[in-house]
Amino acid sequence: MEKKVRLTLTNRQTDGTGEVTVTKQSVTGQYYEKDDGFYLLYEDSPEENGAASRNRIRLKGSVLELTKRGGISSRMVFEPGKEYVTDYVTPCGCLKMGISTLNLETVRKEDWLLILLEYSLTSEGALISLCALEIQVLFPS
Repeated sequence: MEKKVRLTLTNRQTDGTGEVTVTKQSVTGQYYEKDDGFYLLYEDSPEENGAASRNRIRLKGSVLELTKRGGISSRMVFEPGKEYVTDYVTPCGCLKMGISTLNLETVRKEDWLLILLEYSLTSEGALISLCALEIQVLFPS
């Protein structure tokens, strides 16, 4: 069964020089459960080039997958203790990124869900940033 939900995504990135960038967005999305996991579907606000990205978050067991399609396209897999390599496609070109998940936690209550994710991004073995993503999901009452 699909439910309409309110998502708040807060992303904190710390680059190699220690500079911190925080972005936050609140969007309406859909939530549904399938095959012992759950899915969140939502759209980002349009990028500078005017194209919005359609996003899908899938959490099954201890693996979270974030797929973006649109102005920016990527498939990022997060699993604690493992590194995955992905192509991050932007209007300016494609970057090969390494993703190492440091921590993934979920807390589920009757009317809300919280996902906490900490990971590092690398390119060609060099650290690009340390990231923390918090996803709050509010279910309608």
